[in-house]
Formats: sequence, structure tokens, C-alpha cells
Amino acid sequence: MLAEAGLDVVVVDSTRADEIKQVLHGARALWVRTPERVTADILDAANDLVVVSTSGFGSDNIDIPAATARGILVVNHQGFGRVPVAEHTIMMMLATAKQLLWGDRGVRDGSAWDNRSGLQIGELEGKTVGIVGLGYIGSEIARKLKYGFNCHVLAYDPYVNPRIVRLVGAQLMADLHAMLAESRFLVLVPELTPHARGMIGAKELAALPKGAIVINTGRGQVLDFDALNDALESGHLFAAGIDAYFPEPLPADHPLLRNQKVTLSPHIAGGTVEATLQLARSAVDQILTALGGSVPTFPLNKAAWDAPNSRRPTKAS
Repeated sequence: MLAEAGLDVVVVDSTRADEIKQVLHGARALWVRTPERVTADILDAANDLVVVSTSGFGSDNIDIPAATARGILVVNHQGFGRVPVAEHTIMMMLATAKQLLWGDRGVRDGSAWDNRSGLQIGELEGKTVGIVGLGYIGSEIARKLKYGFNCHVLAYDPYVNPRIVRLVGAQLMADLHAMLAESRFLVLVPELTPHARGMIGAKELAALPKGAIVINTGRGQVLDFDALNDALESGHLFAAGIDAYFPEPLPADHPLLRNQKVTLSPHIAGGTVEATLQLARSAVDQILTALGGSVPTFPLNKAAWDAPNSRRPTKAS
């Protein structure tokens, strides 16, 4: 789409900073996919850079203060992953509660038929679900659970607009641990703020009821994966579903990768065909808008656009 607009497009198939910096000489726009990082050092090599676009909503892989100091605008794409991540989250809730992967393996090797009578298979209908983060994604999950599965939805989000809470039929909890104590399912989809980083550790997992299920389709940095594995091994937690990790990918010897109580996916919750196309169009539109000298739809650091050292073009070029 950028090429169709007359721009020269170079795909950087490397994670090495020196190679990225070399390609950025003369570049006016950069489109970066998480988890690849855009550091101050990389930005220093991009003297003509006007705008940096994320590949989704999250922007913690970009040094925004460094971009602002250099007059470079950063944009993201708000709301486009709402539906696919919500669907993926609920899929994982159902898959873990109904032990779908165990059943799949058991049918394939023949072991399921002798062991299925003692299997603990649960239902999602009517369960109490605690959601950390009630933004674009969390609110969509809450709405689907409330009106599709008759769940009692609790939410913990110190920054949420109370109007959103009412619209999706959730109950806002002021205390995280009070919410955890009631949650048969815990869903983690917060924005990665300093408050959210490392929020769920051994103490928080222990606060969940015995037999609870944990789903993380948000950010890996929110959850202590060693503590999660311990809680699963001890039998305190029934199962977990994980799409986002830290570090990403997890080390090959991490015990969570061998834990049969965990359903894993490779950070693809938002990567549907439909969402990918929407995000691509949003990125192209915002890049072209910025290069044309106008403010894009979702600027993260508009101060860079308005600053005396802004690289904002004075006219389309």
C-alpha cells in the first residue's frame, strides 16, 4: 500500500541494531513490529525520520521520550485488536476449562477412552471472571462474557472510564486482591504501565480460589511465569492459557513449556487476517498523513509535532 502511494519501501529482515541503522539513513517513516525495539541509538541514525508507527496498540518497544526529544512523531492504532484478542481469550478460557488439548492428544494416541470418566471438565457459563485491564480489549471480553455466557464480570483498572464499566455490565473493584479472591477465571489484558508491570506474582496467584484458571493475552511483563508454573504444579491452579510472554519467547528449558496444564499460543491473538489488514491500512494512512504535513489519527507524542525541532513537513513531498 505504501509502494502504491509512490513511496520506496525497504523491509528490514534483521534484529541487529547496526543493520537497522544503516537502512534508516534517508528514511522518513519507520513501521516497526513488536517486539523489535526502537531505541535512542537507532533514532540517532535516522536524521530524516518524521514518523514511527507501531504495529498495534502497544508502544513500549519504542523509546517515545527519545523520539519526542528529536521531534519525531510516534503513532499507534487504537481499538483494532479488540475483537480478535477477545475471541482468542474466550477460546483459551473454554479450551482450558474443557481440557481440549488433553482430549485432542488422547484421541490421537488412544489414551483418552480409558481416562475420560474421571476428567474434570468445567463450564464457563455463569462463572465469576476477574479482568485486569478494561480498555479496548478488556471491555470487549467483558461484554462477550456478560451477555454471551452470563458471567459475573469483575474488573480491576485504576484508569478506566466508569462509563465503560456500566456499558459492558462489569463490576469495578477498587482492590486487586479482593477481586482475585472471587475469580474462578483471571484474565490479564492491561496496558503495560509501571503499575501493571509485575502485577501478578506468587502472592496474587495464591489469592485466587483453588482450581482457578489464569489467561494472559495481554503483556508478558504483567505475569511472573515462574510463580505461575509453581502454582500449577502445586495444584492450586487448575490450568492456564498464555499468548504473551516475558521474555518472548520463553527460554527453551522453561518448565512452563513442558507443563501439560498450560495451553500456549505464540502471541497471535490479534493476528487475524481481518485485523492485520485493518492495522496495515491504519499504519499506511497515518504515515501518509504525517508525511503530508498533517497530524495523524492516533499520535502518542503530539508534543514532538508541535516542538520547535519538529520534523513535521511543511508540505506534502
